[in-house]
Amino acid sequence: MTTFNTLSAATLGRILLCSSAIAILAPALPAYGQAQDKTARRVEERTVEFAIPALPIAAAIARYSAQSGVNVLAGGVLPPSVRTSPVNGRFTPAEALDRMLAGTGYSYGAEGSNSIVLIGAGAAAPSDDGATRLKAISAHARMPTLGGLVAGKDAPYETAAAASSMDGETLQERYAGNVDNALRSGAGTFTRKAMSGAGVAVNIRGMEGYGRVNMTIDGARQNIRVMGHGVSGGSTFVDSDLLAGMDIGRGALGGAAGVGALGGAANFRTLGIDDVVEPGRTAGALSTVKFGNNEYGWSTMAAAGMRTDTGIGFMGAFNRRDSGSPLSGVDDRGRRIIATDLAEDLKSGLVKLELGNGDDHRLLLGGVWYNNHSSIRAEPQVYRNQTYTARYDYAPGDDLVNLTVNAYLNDSSVRFVEGSYKGRFTRDRGLGIDVTNRSELSLSDDVALALSYGGAYYHDDVSNGQPWGTGGPGDGQIGVGSLFADATFTYGIFELTPGFHFDTFDLRGDVAKRVGSQNAIERIERSENSFNPRVTLAATPWDGIQFYTRYAKTSRPPSVTETFFPGAHGSTPNPTSPNPNLKGETSLGWEVGVNILSDGLLSEGDSLRVKANYFSNDVENYITSAARPSGPPYVAMLQFVNVPGKTRIEGFELEAQYDTGQIFGGITYSNTKTHLPYGMWSDGFGVGEINGLPEDTLTINAGFRALGEKLTVSGQVRHSARQRGSSRRWAPI
Repeated sequence: MTTFNTLSAATLGRILLCSSAIAILAPALPAYGQAQDKTARRVEERTVEFAIPALPIAAAIARYSAQSGVNVLAGGVLPPSVRTSPVNGRFTPAEALDRMLAGTGYSYGAEGSNSIVLIGAGAAAPSDDGATRLKAISAHARMPTLGGLVAGKDAPYETAAAASSMDGETLQERYAGNVDNALRSGAGTFTRKAMSGAGVAVNIRGMEGYGRVNMTIDGARQNIRVMGHGVSGGSTFVDSDLLAGMDIGRGALGGAAGVGALGGAANFRTLGIDDVVEPGRTAGALSTVKFGNNEYGWSTMAAAGMRTDTGIGFMGAFNRRDSGSPLSGVDDRGRRIIATDLAEDLKSGLVKLELGNGDDHRLLLGGVWYNNHSSIRAEPQVYRNQTYTARYDYAPGDDLVNLTVNAYLNDSSVRFVEGSYKGRFTRDRGLGIDVTNRSELSLSDDVALALSYGGAYYHDDVSNGQPWGTGGPGDGQIGVGSLFADATFTYGIFELTPGFHFDTFDLRGDVAKRVGSQNAIERIERSENSFNPRVTLAATPWDGIQFYTRYAKTSRPPSVTETFFPGAHGSTPNPTSPNPNLKGETSLGWEVGVNILSDGLLSEGDSLRVKANYFSNDVENYITSAARPSGPPYVAMLQFVNVPGKTRIEGFELEAQYDTGQIFGGITYSNTKTHLPYGMWSDGFGVGEINGLPEDTLTINAGFRALGEKLTVSGQVRHSARQRGSSRRWAPI
């Protein structure tokens, strides 16, 4: 795939105008590519190595789809009591499916060139001319993501929680690979980038920074917290051209995604073997080429991979981008401003190794590297990030065992390489592991139980390599452990899901104190526990329409930076700047929402997807920056403090998409009211503005497809209300 993108504002305006006009006229355009040869509607007759044990039919279909590359559509709910026959050996996809469905009462019919529809006993098969078409949902194969989040096109609309998921194709084609634009177009999400192009900080419902949102790359936590200079509170350093998708969860989350997170989680999925090697192929390659004006320059990505019949796969990718300093608006005198801090020199890459694809056991190993040279306030910096992951899946076909183990090592650093701060740096070396098992049981003929339970632990070692009291973040270590579980009871149209996290943290670091005329170092150790329950009640009174409500508590421990921050810029140590007595933040609140997932609503083959919700949360012990006099000459120094009382966050979120196959359009709207306090020096240190989410955001998109869906033309309009201003403020101690 080769893509060329022009970033001219004038050109974008013309595209939006033309695409809007064409979208209106699209019904009158010829329907290209609708006449399909009947032979193309049958499953491709090629042989594939299958290894599928006897499984519940839904799990077997997912395994079959992953191994054959055939898209399987299934109408209604696939009952867990129906089990398939084992399939082992080399067969055509049709032969394998015949063997697998033998004795189940299910059959299948062709649906397109590489898709089939699963048909229950007594149901009508679709005819060759498509006269009979079932309402269908995809039976997706396993897709690696962080436990507690969902991945897949329709998965968010089947989840009783505020969730969203975007694949890499949508990210590149609709947003030209711009992660900020993609996140800002989602419900309840926003971003605050550094003044350089490096790093992205995800804001969910006004919650951001210092771990309030759990940001991960392939499930590996990104916990670096740089104090001031544009990346305050923490950013994720990942190349958008290497992304295969993004999964977002807003509010309380189960599993590893919810550990130590106050407002939600965002997982960035990087390219994998399946993104490069097409189903049924043994090798493949992928390339993306972008060019933009206004100093964007060229961006080139190349990836290649291979897979053997024995379940071994390998792939690698590399990307290079070198952007200059663009023009970015005008000053008060009408002169064009050159954004010297937006220049980038980025090199990134990744490798993936997979063992046992399609077997009961699967091991996925990965490494992702990021190296970017940019500037903040004319101070050149180098950003480096190395992420190493290992994911093990064990799914023997037993209803009680579906095990996933994730382990990772992450090494991030930000270093000044020139100027007055040359040599100063912040580095975070983190490691972690999480284990999750899923079980399904039938408690009676009417009641089913689905369990998801496990534990997680992560540890971070923070260092800054500069003298105490010169303004850099403090050194220290933090370890966070958690036990979690969710149990979903299903009875008729109702689902009840109680769950919990039991989190504990251990925080260690040094604090310098003035003893007479000397500085003394005191070792501080802190630990706390937090029990965070949650409960969700959902009802599906009609097929494709689900209502839900949730009540939950979340918590976040104080970070090393907030606890051991050694003072504002200056060479004299300040005895009161660190705050080893900081308490962890907690959030308690509720949410109510509705999901609509409908096919064939107004015409044959159309689809409607709607997700809407209202939420309200009260945050206690919110941590922000404050000022405090520090002896003669009473210069105010920075310190992090807990804000007394409760802080309210509430809002409404809507996502709606309608697609006929030929034309499509959608709307996303968020209204978020946050009353979070601003901190001291919010404009200088970048502490207070992290909660500056616009109160209203609106995104409208529309487009059409032609030439057998080989040509897609679309446009998008986004609106964001004015953000709260960041001015020099003083928060009380």
